[in-house]
Amino acid sequence: MSVVTVDPPNATFPASGGTSTHFINSTYESRIAFKVKSSNNENYRVRPVFGFIEAKGKTKFEIVRLEGPVKDDKLMILWAEVPADETEPQAPFKGGAHQGDATILMKAT
Repeated sequence: MSVVTVDPPNATFPASGGTSTHFINSTYESRIAFKVKSSNNENYRVRPVFGFIEAKGKTKFEIVRLEGPVKDDKLMILWAEVPADETEPQAPFKGGAHQGDATILMKAT
C-alpha cells in the first residue's frame, strides 16, 4: 500500500480548460512535505505546489488546466518526511530528499 495517495487519482479536462480538486492523503506516521511536479507546465497550474501533511492527514489541492492542445499529461506528488518544527516545505527537496511519490494521470479531450 502506498504511503501517499491522491483522490481522485485521475483528472479529465476539456481542451478549453477547467479546474479539478483533489486530496493528497498520507498514511505515514510522521509529518511529510510534498512537492507537485507537472509534465506540462505550459497548460497546467497547481495550488499549492509545496506543502505539509500532518501524520495520517490529508490536504486539498487544485489543478487548473489552461486552454491548449488535446493530450495526456501527469502530475507527480513527491514526498519526504520532515521534523515537526520544519517551516519551509521546499527545504527537503532543495536538499534532494525524496522518499516516494504518487501520480495523477491527466487527460485533455
